[in-house]
Amino acid sequence: MAGHAMSDFAPRVPPHSLEAEISVLGSLLLDPDILSLEAIAELTPSMFYREGHRKIFVAMQRLQAQGSPLDLTTLHTELTRTGELDEVGGVAYLIGLGDQTPTAAYAEHYARIVREKWTLRELIRQSSALQRTAYDAQLPLEDVLAQAAQIGADLDTTAQFGAFSVGDVVVDVLSDVLSGQGVAPLSTGFHDLDDQLGGGLFPSTLNILAARPAMGKSGLALNIGENVAAGLANRGDAGQVAVVSLEMPRQQLVVRLLASAASIDATAMQGAMFGRGHLTPAQKSRFEQKAERLGQLPLTLLDDAANDSHLRTLPSKLRRLHKEKPLRLVIIDYLQLMNAGSTSGSDQRQQEISTISRALKQLAREFGIPFLVLSQLSRKVEERPNHRPMLSDLRESGALEQDADVVMFIYRDEYYNPQTDQQGIAEIIIGKQRHGPVGTVRLQFLSAFVRFASLAEWAA
Repeated sequence: MAGHAMSDFAPRVPPHSLEAEISVLGSLLLDPDILSLEAIAELTPSMFYREGHRKIFVAMQRLQAQGSPLDLTTLHTELTRTGELDEVGGVAYLIGLGDQTPTAAYAEHYARIVREKWTLRELIRQSSALQRTAYDAQLPLEDVLAQAAQIGADLDTTAQFGAFSVGDVVVDVLSDVLSGQGVAPLSTGFHDLDDQLGGGLFPSTLNILAARPAMGKSGLALNIGENVAAGLANRGDAGQVAVVSLEMPRQQLVVRLLASAASIDATAMQGAMFGRGHLTPAQKSRFEQKAERLGQLPLTLLDDAANDSHLRTLPSKLRRLHKEKPLRLVIIDYLQLMNAGSTSGSDQRQQEISTISRALKQLAREFGIPFLVLSQLSRKVEERPNHRPMLSDLRESGALEQDADVVMFIYRDEYYNPQTDQQGIAEIIIGKQRHGPVGTVRLQFLSAFVRFASLAEWAA
């Protein structure tokens, strides 16, 4: 009997996750702006299991409170100033925090793990105190039972871990349905496409637009971005659209936007830029008119490909933009040009693409907005008699199909069959829609202007 009692109370390692703690601290070094995220802001030093991690977190909080930048250099200096650098593991340990954390996109997830493990440790501590009280048998039973009832009462874990009563959610949904005041999707500017998508691009969704080269995916994405930005301006929305261009510099993007808006051949416009021709008076008038309008749209271009392509730096830049002016849509052109710092090799690259797609999905949920992410398709499309793309053609990763809420493909028959009767027609194939049907929408494609339009609109 005695042996059994001793085994029940043998020392055990309290619940903790050093990996999650390292990921939180590493994420803060990668992107200090996440200190303002709810799950991070709710952390306290005592929630970290390792003493060195507590001291690092305290130093980070001090730097933030002082308005100092938070990076490896300032953290090293602060810990040296307090004489705690060796206690936390030295500069090599600080460097390792960043090296072990490829992206800050999952910081809130890891912060919740840190808090969860702390909550379990607190429950153990409080339960142990109650056990000692019960063994001592010095208090009245009513007082012991009162202490038992208080265990965990002050931890309030449900709100922090995203746990919600179904009843509360039902009330919210019922209110939205009956009042029609729910968060509306963003219109793409193409009515038929909006109808197929159930209204447009929904909040917190990852939308993949995939196609083979020369199908017009950048053009369609820019058209959608311009349409959304125009909608924001028209209804007085204070938000903005961000276009992350990893393939084209900003000048070329604007040339495309202006050529599309002003119905001017993009090649002619570029020729005029470099003195190899001139715009006609009519073209010049349209160009000036559309340039003024375009310049007033809440459309932000990011074309620092060296930094924006990296998953370590892009989230931080988007968070800063979001603070300055709320993001309503993020367009990324295109996924395969992004990297997460993984090594080369096909297997590693597939894993890297998976990491990127999940991080982008997490960012969409964090901002509560749609992400429209362009993607290349594999060459398997070219090898089939029917060149219309399908989900299995998504290049380098099945995780794209899994993570995406919507997957759209562009197919133009005239590209493969010059004699087709579908000249100037683009099929937008909805290959996946998490909350709606698949199907195909036909748009007009004006190749000279790199512009898409609704068939009814163009015919009118």
